[in-house]
Amino acid sequence: MMATQALNGKAFEYALATQYAACVKARGLAVEVTEDAAYAFAKKSYLALGAAERRAFDAAAMGSAETLLALEPGLRTQKSPDDKLAIRLAADAEGMQGDVRDVIFSRKDAQGRTAWETGISAKNNHEAVKHARLSPSIDFGQEWIGHPCSSGYFAAAEDIFARVKAELALNPQATWEGLGERKERDIYMPLLEIFRDELLRLNTVHASDVPPQLLIYLIGRKPFYKVIKQDRQDLVIVKAFNLGGRLNQPYNGAKPRVSCEKLPLPSRIIEFTFKTDSLNTLNMVMDKGWQVSFRIHNANAKLELSLKFDIQLVGNPSNIFTHYAFLAEAGGVRDRALV
Repeated sequence: MMATQALNGKAFEYALATQYAACVKARGLAVEVTEDAAYAFAKKSYLALGAAERRAFDAAAMGSAETLLALEPGLRTQKSPDDKLAIRLAADAEGMQGDVRDVIFSRKDAQGRTAWETGISAKNNHEAVKHARLSPSIDFGQEWIGHPCSSGYFAAAEDIFARVKAELALNPQATWEGLGERKERDIYMPLLEIFRDELLRLNTVHASDVPPQLLIYLIGRKPFYKVIKQDRQDLVIVKAFNLGGRLNQPYNGAKPRVSCEKLPLPSRIIEFTFKTDSLNTLNMVMDKGWQVSFRIHNANAKLELSLKFDIQLVGNPSNIFTHYAFLAEAGGVRDRALV
């Protein structure tokens, strides 16, 4: 299931890159798509789909294009015949470095330097923001917010995963499912408890750093647009994560036709508790309207010495730009509503 989801995500990236290129070309503008290894893999994923599925991906991509063209003059403003809109798909390594953009658009100046850039985080039927891991050796404090975890945290994590090691010593083929209720009671919940306590400790010591840096890590270190394809409602959603006010800027004398406000970063953690009746999910409430859920789960069936987060943004500032494009069965845009 996860493999199919990942491949469909790559197929959506390909659809976005190619449909945006076609949209720009139809306006008589120059565009160049980088056909590298990332592009080849996404294309293979796209071509593996059935014809109806490919049409649905293309329709969702085109359903978002006019919105992005209205928001970003750089997509539709060409200085000269040599000024090409460059479109490329990000390599997986870029995501590991905190850049969540999947499809990146840019233009260069006369000296070959990047003069303008923006990007899309492509989501197919989900809105997860991160899939970070916890293990006895991963320093999430250093990786996420630039402040290392304490020795006490690592000792506690080692103690919890020692229970996993003991199971593997008895049966190297042991599975998470085989643990039954012990999976959540003895592993998930205590691991989330020490994670929460350590994050709150870091917040006490580095109060001015933790809330904004945590959000930047979770959402993305560079501002971006999120394009979400939702099959259940037959629509595509565009959200502008305009952190730092670097999106939606004039370019080459052209102004955005639609504006999106700069989003505020949080300054404090208000609450960080377990979700009601749950042993595997923590909910964090921060100021400025931000809310995040941290659900921990096993990515693989067999026991291993790490667990994976499914981190969801469940609340955001009320001024976030959101656009819904409802898609007709034939693949065209049926209706639009700006929020």
